[in-house]
Amino acid sequence: MAFRYPLQSILRLRSSLERQAEQRLFVLAGHVVGLRREIEGLERSELERKRTANVELRSGSFAATLQHLEICAQATREKRKELQLQMVAAEHQRLAQLSIYLQARQKREILSRLREQQKSEYELEVSRREQQNADETHLLHTFFEPKD
Repeated sequence: MAFRYPLQSILRLRSSLERQAEQRLFVLAGHVVGLRREIEGLERSELERKRTANVELRSGSFAATLQHLEICAQATREKRKELQLQMVAAEHQRLAQLSIYLQARQKREILSRLREQQKSEYELEVSRREQQNADETHLLHTFFEPKD
């Protein structure tokens, strides 16, 4: 008779919940990374704009260049602030989801360990029964075997 774990359906459910929590965690982590990249890209564009403005200032166009540079800098500051707020919120969501994932994993691991423990006990019991049957068979053959 094969080993049957009575809580197998609950273990499958816990495994499924763990996978779902892990997938949500990956999505949120990807969102945080995307926001970081967007902020880095914004900073790179700002540096490039400043380099271009310096070249233009050296060539003699002052007022329009300075005005354009200030407008761009203000827009960049606002966008960076907005992205940083989004990143803080996304990081809070990621940390909350990490906690949910770790709890789901812990619950699944508890059931998995219980299953392994019960399976080991089952296999030990099967082994004992087989040995008992072998011993009884040997005794029967020893004592009840016809003697010549």
